Amino acid sequence: MSIADYVKKGLPLHEIPVIDCHNHIGLWKAFHIPDPSAEGMLSGMNRLGIDKVCVTAHSSIGPDYHFGNDMVMDAVARYPDRFLGYVTVNPNYPEDMEQEIRRCLPVKGFIGIKLHPSCHGSAVDNTNYTAAFEAAQKGKLPILIHIWGRENVADVDRLSDRYPDAQFIMAHAGGDVLSMGYALEVAGRHANVYVDVAVSTAYEGNVEWFVREIGSKKVLFGTDMPFLDPRPTFGRVGMAEIGEEEKKDIFGGNMQRILDQRAEDGSKDKKRLK
Repeated sequence: MSIADYVKKGLPLHEIPVIDCHNHIGLWKAFHIPDPSAEGMLSGMNRLGIDKVCVTAHSSIGPDYHFGNDMVMDAVARYPDRFLGYVTVNPNYPEDMEQEIRRCLPVKGFIGIKLHPSCHGSAVDNTNYTAAFEAAQKGKLPILIHIWGRENVADVDRLSDRYPDAQFIMAHAGGDVLSMGYALEVAGRHANVYVDVAVSTAYEGNVEWFVREIGSKKVLFGTDMPFLDPRPTFGRVGMAEIGEEEKKDIFGGNMQRILDQRAEDGSKDKKRLK
């Protein structure tokens, strides 16, 4: 069966590796999440056939990044074959950033860094993030950044030149629709810049547009689960009018390549899917 056939029939997509690059765990303020636990996420993953999720904690982008990173450690330890972790850092505490990165990144299952500048009242290119960018550069690590607006995209444009070995993932593909075209332009010009499809303002044809503009190898599957239900994004990719190989790139092939190229002194979890 084709990938679209699996989606139409509501069957889990077990025929290809599926890695969701953009997820959260735990409660979020003023936003109802039916089951924010690791077990709740696993239920959704199994229903769709998502093999692995790369997670940060809502607490990390909110009140307490230490507590949130510990939540991620717990999920990664209990479900090492299903959860991969991002260490989240807060630019308002730059004196602690390097230490927190050193505490978390060596832990088996941690694979990269997450930044959420808007929740932390910061610009993406804030010099307080220097330790995070340098760690990603040294380890050739993915660094997932909440991107919303042209100013954020412009920051990534500059930073990707400054840190060419860091792998920049622009979450939400730029955020608002007016910024997406600029995000695609930037991702198309830089070998180390990607967009994910966790697009809150998604519309019919956005996956096809991304692939048409920058090719399937620069687009990553991300759902923002459980903040958002993963099924609509899963369906948009699975039913997109693009080739089967392009869908395989997006669903997991591209993220796997990013994980495979990490430096030996980065995360030790080199296990491939399938």
